Amino acid sequence: MNRLTQSICSLASAFLLTTVGTAQTKIHYTGTELSNPAYHDGQLSPVVGVHNIQVMRANREHPDVSNGDGWTYNHQPMMAYWQGKFYMHYLSDPKDEHVPSSRTLLMTSKDGYNWTNPVVLFPPYNVPDGYTKPDYPGVAKNLIAIMHQRVGFYVSKSGKLIAMGFYGVALDKKDDPNDGNGIGRVVREIKKDGSFGPIYFIRYNHNFNESNTNYPFFTKSKDKKFVAACQEILDNPLYRMQWVEESDRNDPIIPLNKGYKAFCYYHLPDGNIACLWKHALTSISKDGGNTWLEPVERAKGFVNSNAKIWGQRLTDGTYATVYNPSEFRWPLAISTSIDGLEYTTLNLIQGEITPMRYGGNYKSYGPQYVRGIQEGNGVPADGNLWVAYSMNKEDMWVSCIQVPIRQNALTQADDNFDKYKSINELTEWNIYSPIWAPVSLENKNGANWLTLKDKDPFDFAKIERKIPATSELEVSFKMMADQVDKGTLQIEFLDENGIACSRLDLTPDGFFRAKGGSRFSNMMKYEAGKVYDVKALISVSNRSITVTVDGKRVGVRMFFAPVHSIERVVFRTGAPRNFPTPETPADQDYDLPNAGSEDPMAAYYIKDVKTTAVNPKTSAILSYDKFSHYVDYFNGMEDENIAQAIPNAQAGEWMKENIPLFECPQKNFEEMYYYRWWTLRKHIKQTPVGLAMTEFLIPRSYADQYNLIACAFGHHIYESRWLRDQTFLDQYIHVWFRGNAGQPMKKMNKFSSWAADAILNRYKVNGNKEYMLDMLPDLESEYKRWESTNRLSSGLFWQGDVQDGMEESISGGRKKKYARPTINSYMFGNAKALSQMALLAGKKDVAALYEHKADTLKNLVENKLWSVKNGFFETYRTDSLANVREAIGYIPWYFNLPDANKYDLAWKQVTDEGGFLAPYGLTTAERRHPLFRMAGCCKCEWDGAIWPFATAQTMTAMANFMNNYKQTVLNDSTYFHLMELYVESQYHRGRPYVGEYLDEVTGAWLKGDQERSRYYNHSTFNDLVITGLVGLRPRTDNAIEVNPLIPEGKWNWFCLDNVLYHGKNITIMWDKDGSKYHLGKGFRIFVNGKEVAKSDRLKKIVCENVL
Repeated sequence: MNRLTQSICSLASAFLLTTVGTAQTKIHYTGTELSNPAYHDGQLSPVVGVHNIQVMRANREHPDVSNGDGWTYNHQPMMAYWQGKFYMHYLSDPKDEHVPSSRTLLMTSKDGYNWTNPVVLFPPYNVPDGYTKPDYPGVAKNLIAIMHQRVGFYVSKSGKLIAMGFYGVALDKKDDPNDGNGIGRVVREIKKDGSFGPIYFIRYNHNFNESNTNYPFFTKSKDKKFVAACQEILDNPLYRMQWVEESDRNDPIIPLNKGYKAFCYYHLPDGNIACLWKHALTSISKDGGNTWLEPVERAKGFVNSNAKIWGQRLTDGTYATVYNPSEFRWPLAISTSIDGLEYTTLNLIQGEITPMRYGGNYKSYGPQYVRGIQEGNGVPADGNLWVAYSMNKEDMWVSCIQVPIRQNALTQADDNFDKYKSINELTEWNIYSPIWAPVSLENKNGANWLTLKDKDPFDFAKIERKIPATSELEVSFKMMADQVDKGTLQIEFLDENGIACSRLDLTPDGFFRAKGGSRFSNMMKYEAGKVYDVKALISVSNRSITVTVDGKRVGVRMFFAPVHSIERVVFRTGAPRNFPTPETPADQDYDLPNAGSEDPMAAYYIKDVKTTAVNPKTSAILSYDKFSHYVDYFNGMEDENIAQAIPNAQAGEWMKENIPLFECPQKNFEEMYYYRWWTLRKHIKQTPVGLAMTEFLIPRSYADQYNLIACAFGHHIYESRWLRDQTFLDQYIHVWFRGNAGQPMKKMNKFSSWAADAILNRYKVNGNKEYMLDMLPDLESEYKRWESTNRLSSGLFWQGDVQDGMEESISGGRKKKYARPTINSYMFGNAKALSQMALLAGKKDVAALYEHKADTLKNLVENKLWSVKNGFFETYRTDSLANVREAIGYIPWYFNLPDANKYDLAWKQVTDEGGFLAPYGLTTAERRHPLFRMAGCCKCEWDGAIWPFATAQTMTAMANFMNNYKQTVLNDSTYFHLMELYVESQYHRGRPYVGEYLDEVTGAWLKGDQERSRYYNHSTFNDLVITGLVGLRPRTDNAIEVNPLIPEGKWNWFCLDNVLYHGKNITIMWDKDGSKYHLGKGFRIFVNGKEVAKSDRLKKIVCENVL
């Protein structure tokens, strides 16, 4: 590379870094969603639960107090929430923008849905005759001022509500009243009883003062608190900044006196202030708004033209901007951010454009000039985001947007409206409710119906239920119409982009019909006042809809537009609109015929809306497709030389159908999670007596029939209990206990076993009591076999270390009959399990017998196997303890055997490098012992090297100790760190790998590349992620208990989804700031997509009676 090239590259790199750095410190958009202006809704997917409510409908032909006396230019609303009420004021002119007369009107509401009639807040103001402007022709004569303001309200420190307005001058319809040559800014107090104080000027433009204006200067008020409130406004640079357009061009009190329009602002978490103007211009202030960083630039990624943007911090601590994300003033959309700078989403708020009934000067199409409630001007009682805007600069609307902002619905609809009192409670429904086409709840015949009425020739009522994206869907609902000779009800099924695939209509001539392509098919006649039970089966794959009414099939039609899935069900009292288009001229100078007329009222009633996925999606948040790349990677790591029941080619489909989904920011955890499911699947084997599971893929001489080995049988059950299809595990257990001509497999007792405990803990997940109790006689027989072959005279059980799967241990021997913590803990756990099973079977005597056996073993383990000297459970040899700490000393806690507090010091060894803590995990013997790793190498020694078999047991025991005991020895940081080491240990040559055992310092797998060791199925990992890390603690009752062992601040988000637990689909989600899943911030638990618990932080949660 020559010097010139180097210089150019250096300059380019510096420019790129500067540009990226600037974007990251100012407001910017990094999402991928964009709006398509060819559609009124921009083809954006709506957020859940937006209610769009028309509060003033203009009508020139029939003027009255409800429509502002028939004035048809209405625009630029401002909002406040004060003393339990919403306040909104807006500009109103007779017909045209910037053409007198002009005034500001005020409306109020207690609930945001029902508003008072508008009243005059700031009346028309007479411009002095003879007034002229420099460099503009014309002289004022009988001229009324033009009202215009970018800031509307201020709540003072003393609690007063101050309204603000501005009187400008336009000498003709094309003159600019905001050119700095206006009269001045006025204020007045709005009192709690609804009355107004006097009007005062708070700031004059040049050429005007108290001597030549109609209202006094604010300092003349005798109300000291009012005067103080006005002074607060003047002292606040964030308010003065909003005066820039109307103020004198050289007004010294304006912080940044440049031609940027429609300033809005909010505070960032660090105390700085971010702002936005029209055209998505943005800057930052670090001194409270007195100065702003320059240059002022467009917010990177934001699409916005000459229309307002509203930004605010929400009640959940996140941020939102609401604006028109196009070069047109449609649609109205919302983008969300966690930090107030990086915006990542774009969703629909309002996607309808009512026909502009009255043309006029500068009247633009669409929902526009949005404003919310400015910081300091109140927080609505419901905590939601409320915004106001005009439609076509003609009608006034408000929107209630649920907080937290939800992009997706998690549950199918199952909505009976009887429990609701008003539509503001319908937080799962999106509502579009014009004054002449209102949406309401009405009680008819003792039941609540969601009611759509319509007398508006130009608009319609609309309700929309968002659901999880579904490809095969059944929709059912009851409907009724008051009439058959007028009105229209359309029912549509839409995808995420708002594309309707099919439509059903109640027509004004009494037919219920379906649309297919460009043609309609009449399905039946309907009657007024009659309730119809409608079901629609919608198949994306067949591109068809099948409709039944009152149980009778009335029609089958093809889709008129193909879609990939259905995400919305819409009921609407009119046809969809496509005017205006991007080709429509910007201004409309004509009125529509009969613009003020109304149609006869039509009314429709909907209830019992239910949607059901024919093949339901079982996950609420995550999708397997997001993680399928792991399977592709794993499949590509090998030439599959051994394939059993589920070959690699079927691995993806098997995992999609069977496994819980897990996502976290630490990608090696995530990768290992999916790798361990991928490897477990390799070991599922079809035998002549049923599905089973191998330990080694290659045949072993000491294995039972079908290459089965019982050593890790308990691990296999614990890990596989989370599979959705339990057929495999049902058969696998039967193979071991009944696969030898109805008897146990011949070599089942060659290895110690905790099968009864594992089967009980499987029941805690799947709830299949019938299967478990059917196994009770087999499990009792197994227990008795162990009693007959391996019980010592002391009452303890003996085992050789090789029969524990732990040969060449420091404490044991291949043929030594020593009382080891392993088998004695296993037998305790099995006895406890048998006692619980017997109780469930109603066999109290049997339950008592096994409870006694468990108590006896507990006392023996605590009294005989506990070393006071070493503070540890140890192997008891012929006449003394082995005097060595080994990982098997933690197994008693696997079964919650030890009493609380007496033995806790044993756990100090997991954090001691002289104990079990090594660079790659937990060793199988204490590192300080003189015989540690002295038995040689590479023949399966258990004298200290790391075995995943033992790690899985110790980590399960540790999770029990941390959940079930009041202890102070360990914390979640300990558990998490050891899980990190467990993850890191399962790699070989940079790829995921699980073998037999590994070096504790180097992490090298001690069987190297031996084929026998690859994919060794001898431990659990995913069960630890689910029950330990995420903390879903299986129980026998109908409660869900979750206690994550993840340190504060370690992960900002994670999700465990698609967990089949007690027959329900469980989702556990942590989203610290709400930025990952856009369902609100915090820790949440869902059952079948319905939230049952939440917390602001990670903590133990027990949800009673939710299953």
